[in-house]
Amino acid sequence: MTNSTVTLDVVFNLFSFIIDTISFFVCLILLSAIIYRIIEIKYKHGQLRIDIPLILTINIICSILIKSILQIIHVTIPTLIKDYQIISNFQETSFSRLRAYILWSVVGVLYWSYTLLAFFRFTRVIYSTKRWLHRSSLYSYILIPCQYVFAFINMLPLLVIFNSLHLIPNEGYCGVSFKELYPTFYVTIMNYMLPISIISIFYVCIFRKMRETTAIRQEQELDRRDYIVIRRMLFTIATLSTLSIPYTIVYILSIITNQNGSIFYRIQWFSASICSCLFSLTLPLINTQLSSFLRSNRLTPVNHQA
Repeated sequence: MTNSTVTLDVVFNLFSFIIDTISFFVCLILLSAIIYRIIEIKYKHGQLRIDIPLILTINIICSILIKSILQIIHVTIPTLIKDYQIISNFQETSFSRLRAYILWSVVGVLYWSYTLLAFFRFTRVIYSTKRWLHRSSLYSYILIPCQYVFAFINMLPLLVIFNSLHLIPNEGYCGVSFKELYPTFYVTIMNYMLPISIISIFYVCIFRKMRETTAIRQEQELDRRDYIVIRRMLFTIATLSTLSIPYTIVYILSIITNQNGSIFYRIQWFSASICSCLFSLTLPLINTQLSSFLRSNRLTPVNHQA
C-alpha cells in the first residue's frame, strides 16, 4: 500500500469523524430544542398534544443520533487507532460482531423511519377519512417500535444465515466484506432499495390522486396540502436516491478492479456520514412543522387535516 493511499484513507476517516460529529450535535440541538419547547408549552398551557409528523420527526432524529454514535464507536475510532498505529492488530470477537450487527440494523432503522413518515403522508392524502390511521398512539406505540423490530430482524441473516459479519481485512472493525456478494446485495436491498422503492410507490399514488382531484375540480386550485406533501416526498426520495449512489459506485469499482482495499470501506462509511449529516440538516425543510413548532407558542392538534 502506497503512502498516498494511506494518506487518503486517513483523510476519509477524519472527514467521516468530523461529519458524524456535526450530525450528532445537530440532532442533539434539535432534540434539546424540541424537549425545551414541549416543557415550555406544558408549563404555560397545562395540556399538550403532539401531532404525528412531530413524533415521526423525533423518531428520525433519534435514529440519526444513534447511528452517528454507533458509527463513531464501531468504525471511526478503531480505524483511527489503526491508522495512527496505536494498536496494529485487532482481533475478531463476538462483541465486535454484535456491534456490527447493531450498526447495520440502525442504518436500516434510519431509512425505515423515513418510510414511516412517508406512510403517514400517504395515508393522510389517500385515506383521509380513515381516522384510525391518523392516531398518534398508532405510531407511538405500534408502528415506531415495529420499525425497530423489523429492521433488527432484517439484519439477523447476516449473523445466522450468511455468517458474514467478520473482521474486515486491514481494518479494525467487523462488517460485511465487499467480496461477499449475497450478503452485500441483501443489505443493499433491505436497508436502501426497499425503503426507497416503497417511498416511490407512495409518491406515485399521491401524484395520481392529485391528477384525479384536478380532473374533478377542474378550475379550482389544487389543495395546498397535497402540494406540500408531494414536494416533501419528492425531496426525500431524491435525497435518499442520491446518497445511495456513492455506495453503489464503490461496490461496482471493487468488483471491476477485483480489489478489497481499505479505501473502498472508507468511502462507504464516508458516504454514510454525509447521509446522516444531510438528513439532520434538512429535517426542518422536509417537515416544516418542526420549524413551526419550535417558533410557535402552541402545538398543532394531533389529527390536523386543514
